[in-house]
Amino acid sequence: MASQAVSQLALSLTDAYQAALPKSKALYGQAQKIFPSGVTHDGRYMTPFPIYVKRAKGSRKWDEDDREYVDYWVGHGALILGHGHPVVLKAVQEQLEKGTHYGACHALEVEWGAQIIKMVPSAERVRFTSSGTEATLMAIRLSRAFSNKTRVVKFEGHFHGWHDNVAIGVNPPYEVPISPGLLDDVIGSVILCPPNDTKALEKILKEHHQDIACVIIEPTGGSYGMIPTDPAFLPELRRLTAQYGVILIFDEVITGFRVAPGGAQEFYKVKPDLTTMAKIVAGGLPGGAVAGRKDIMEYLEFKKDDPHWNRHKKMYHPGTYNANPLSASAGLTTLRILESGEDIQKANAIAKALRDGMNEVIRKLGVDWYVYGDFSDFHFLIGIDPAQASDPNFKVYNLDYHLLKGKANPDLIYKLRQGMILNGVDIMREGGMTSSAHTEEDVEITVKAFEATLRALQEEGSI
Repeated sequence: MASQAVSQLALSLTDAYQAALPKSKALYGQAQKIFPSGVTHDGRYMTPFPIYVKRAKGSRKWDEDDREYVDYWVGHGALILGHGHPVVLKAVQEQLEKGTHYGACHALEVEWGAQIIKMVPSAERVRFTSSGTEATLMAIRLSRAFSNKTRVVKFEGHFHGWHDNVAIGVNPPYEVPISPGLLDDVIGSVILCPPNDTKALEKILKEHHQDIACVIIEPTGGSYGMIPTDPAFLPELRRLTAQYGVILIFDEVITGFRVAPGGAQEFYKVKPDLTTMAKIVAGGLPGGAVAGRKDIMEYLEFKKDDPHWNRHKKMYHPGTYNANPLSASAGLTTLRILESGEDIQKANAIAKALRDGMNEVIRKLGVDWYVYGDFSDFHFLIGIDPAQASDPNFKVYNLDYHLLKGKANPDLIYKLRQGMILNGVDIMREGGMTSSAHTEEDVEITVKAFEATLRALQEEGSI
C-alpha cells in the first residue's frame, strides 16, 4: 500500500486524485446521468468524484482501480466486526438458501428480538423497522400516541434521520431546516435545545411540558459524538424528563452495541423510555428497531376485545421488509458475538491508538487541528489553539458547540479525503469509525497517511 502514496507534491491533491482513479472517475460520469449529483446517499457525495468500491474484507476495501484502502466507513458504522465476518457470512449464506423474504412470521425474528431484550436495558418489547429513520419516526409517533401530546424536543447538532419530525437543528444555522419540502406545522412542533445545557432544558420542560411528547437525543452526542455529550448531562436529562412526565428517547442507531453490549444506556447507566436502533442491530444488512417500555409499545398491539382501540388508538405499522429473514440472520449472529463485549473493547482500543497517533502528527507539524472521540470513533476539529488542546483538563464538550459541526471548509474536507485516499485510507467526511477487524498495522498506515496528507496540504497552501 505504501506504493500508492503521493510523492509528486508539485501536483495538487485534486489533480493527483483524478489521475490515480480513472475508473472511479468514469463511473461517476455515468452516474451523473442516472442519479441526482451522481450519488445515492448525500454522505457519499465528494468532489471531484467519489471512489467506487468493488469488494471489502476485514478492515480493508478495494476500488475499481484495484487500489486498497484501510476503511473507516465500516458500512456507515454498521460493521463493528469488519467486512465479511466469517460467522456472519455463514449465517446469511445458510439463510439465503432457505429464502430471502417469506412475507410471514419466522423463528429467527423471535430469536433476534429476544436477543435485543436480553442485551438492551430499556427493552421490554421490540418492533422491527427497515432503517434508523423509520425507527426514530416510530418512536416519536409512539410517544405522541401514548402521551396525547405533540411537541418534540431535540438538541442542536443531533441527527435522527431525514423525516420531517427531526429535519431541523441538524447543521448550523440550527434554526434552518435541512431541506425544502417540509411542512411548517411539523417543523413548528419541534423545540430546539442547546446540547449539554441543563438549565435551558429545564426551562423548556417547565414552560411547555404539557405539550411535549418526548425528548430525543444521541446519547454520546450529536452526529455520533461530533458534538460530545457531557456524561454528567445524561442523568440530569433522565431526572428532568421523569419529573415533567416526558418520554425520553435514546437514539442508539450508531451507539447501540458499539459503546457497550447494551449500548450507551448500559455504559452510562441511564435508562430511557424508548430506544431506536439500526446499523449494527441488523449486522450490516438493512434493518432497524424500536424497543422500550411495555406500556408505550402496547400502542402497537391488537386487542381482540376492544375494536375501538384497534380502530382509533392502535398505531398502524406495516413494512414490507420488517424483520426480513436475511437481516435477522445477520443481526442475531452479530449480537451474539458482541454480547461478551470483547469486540467492542478491541474497536475502542484501536480508535484510541489512532487518535493518539494522529494527534502526535498534529503536534509535530504544528497545525491547529485536534482529533477527538470517546469510543470507536474519531473526529477532526480544525482551527483550535494547540496549547488549549494539550491541556490535560481539556474537554471537547466544554467548547462552543457551534465550532464542532459544520464549520470546516468543505473544500478542505474534500482535499483531506483525497489525500487520505491517495495514501491508502478512506475516511468519512470529518472522521470515521473503527471495527474489531482493525489492527495495529492499520493504525500505522493511517497515521502515516495522515502525516503525508497534512504535509501535502501545507505545501499546496491549503492549511
